[in-house]
Amino acid sequence: MSQHSVVNGGPVFVPDIPLEEPFDDYFLSSLTPSDFPRLVDLNNNTDLSRILFNPPYPYTLQDAQWFHDNRAHAPVPGFPDHHECWIIRCKSQDGILVGICSTRLAPGAPAGRLTVGYFVAPEFRGKGIVPVVVKEVCRQFPGATFDAEIEEGNTSSHKVMDKCGFTKLEGYVREQKWPDSKGGDVRKLWKFVKPASSGST
Repeated sequence: MSQHSVVNGGPVFVPDIPLEEPFDDYFLSSLTPSDFPRLVDLNNNTDLSRILFNPPYPYTLQDAQWFHDNRAHAPVPGFPDHHECWIIRCKSQDGILVGICSTRLAPGAPAGRLTVGYFVAPEFRGKGIVPVVVKEVCRQFPGATFDAEIEEGNTSSHKVMDKCGFTKLEGYVREQKWPDSKGGDVRKLWKFVKPASSGST
């Protein structure tokens, strides 16, 4: 299981949020138990099994249940009507889980300073979805400041950060050892920051 602490507060569910054209085949939603097999497949059988730090590997239905119960619907401090994890879905493919964009309070951070993370399934990459999703999610938290840590060599995500109004924090490099089950290598992370605004982009 993930070693994240559990956030107190009852589960939060949000109405579906459609994305604007030309991305109107996609929408943001909440995680449901019907997504569990998809999470198991993505976290075991794609490159996400090596890219993502937090999900256990191998990933089981029990891990998906834990994520659903303890993380996906946890309220964000300062924004009690919003949950941590925003599910990206595709209408034309029966609402399949395309990816996840997470917004959570980092340990020790003040309310209103949120950490953003995201992933997209391999078959949905290269379509320009991620910047649109990140911008829309950020709009849901007016007045918040956002941080994101991106691997040094992940140039695609560096471009996402730029498109979404994040700025690289010069001089910041953090080394993080990945779990042994995912190779155990040490990766360098850069930090990107989006200052507080009205939520518009």
